[in-house]
Amino acid sequence: MTTPTLTRYVWDDRIKVGLPLIDSQHRELIEAINDLADAIESHQGAVAVKKLIAFLKGYAEWHFGQEESCAFRHQCPLAETNQKAHARFLAMLNEWHREYTESGGSEEQARRIHAALGDWLVDHIYKIDTMLAQEIRQAQSSQS
Repeated sequence: MTTPTLTRYVWDDRIKVGLPLIDSQHRELIEAINDLADAIESHQGAVAVKKLIAFLKGYAEWHFGQEESCAFRHQCPLAETNQKAHARFLAMLNEWHREYTESGGSEEQARRIHAALGDWLVDHIYKIDTMLAQEIRQAQSSQS
């Protein structure tokens, strides 16, 4: 039985929010999620997958802080919604990391984590970050 190929997330104009700093950070997250898929599919082992999950957790925390700071600085109406979504995501990521560790490095668990990470990130960018970026750009232009 062949194991299905994991989704690779493509960075393109549909998920650009139009803020260069945020876009570059989103691109880095997309690349890390794709690296996770590569590690899982090439059977690099639990250690490699754990390192990538840990990197994603740390990078997401840092990126979310950057994004939230910008949103609050520009008094964006979506700032609180965005912050709550980030907090829920980080709680899920901590839980997935714990489950992966407790599973002993299960490939099945790693595949579920990969799918959930990618799907959440792309959905979040489409539904919240694009609107948040629009609010930031409007605030920046009104301050000029």
